[in-house]
Amino acid sequence: MSKGQLHELVNRLPESEITSAARYLEFLIAHEQQLVDPEMLARIDAARGHPSPGIPHDEILREFGV
Repeated sequence: MSKGQLHELVNRLPESEITSAARYLEFLIAHEQQLVDPEMLARIDAARGHPSPGIPHDEILREFGV
């Protein structure tokens, strides 16, 4: 999709959706600009190396009385 096509979609939005669309686009821009510091990347990598065993489905059902 090109920026021109995106502009066309924005032009077709109902007025009631303009604020929501603007907030979403601002979120995408802000999210793209945030950098993850090297310390956080190291912590993420370490966590991926030791995944949690999780909770068995049966245990969850028992907990909720199902």
